Amino acid sequence: MIEIFLALTAGLVAGTITGLIPGVHVNLIALMLFASSAFFLQYTTPLVLVVFIVSMAITHTFLDFIPSCFLGAPDADTALSILPGHRLLLKGRGYEAVRLTLIGSFAALLLILVIAPLFVLFLPKIYPFFKQYMAFILIAASLFLILKERKSKIWAFILFMLAGCLGIASLNMPLLKQPLFPLLTGLFGASLLVVSITRNVRLPEQKITSAEIKKKEVSKALGAV
Repeated sequence: MIEIFLALTAGLVAGTITGLIPGVHVNLIALMLFASSAFFLQYTTPLVLVVFIVSMAITHTFLDFIPSCFLGAPDADTALSILPGHRLLLKGRGYEAVRLTLIGSFAALLLILVIAPLFVLFLPKIYPFFKQYMAFILIAASLFLILKERKSKIWAFILFMLAGCLGIASLNMPLLKQPLFPLLTGLFGASLLVVSITRNVRLPEQKITSAEIKKKEVSKALGAV
């Protein structure tokens, strides 16, 4: 129990770091832990490592919205095509945006705990059927996202193809045994930091406000999850 408690605490600390620092993703820490698992398993058990990863991942989901909201602030011309949190930030309601996302994360966590047993029971039975059509499902989902792009569908398609080329090239490099390690080192935070540096955005004074949330709106949000 002491080892599990220490792993839980360490996961909370690591998740806080990965959530608040752009470019440091939870998958990067998990991959580093997996690469050195042979060393750690000499002193602990797989259960302890799993507790650490799960604790870190959950903590990360609660905190990663903070830098994406405050550091990726857009200018007024692109305010309509960005995250809802950015829109609140430009109105001086950044704290409210963070509060709303924390409420959503907590509600989604409770929902996942409820439906997780159903996934454990039924997913192994239905996955073999969907596995043979998974490529078509992913292509359809990608096309849907590209067609839903409001500003430029062409640029969305180009970026999608470039991402695919990057994945094909990195996964087929014979000398690169762990291609995800360098990819996860900076790509998650690079775009956010570049946008923040290139745009001279002046944020209004942020006020600590609290929005009233109706039960109907919470139900619709959970349904979307």
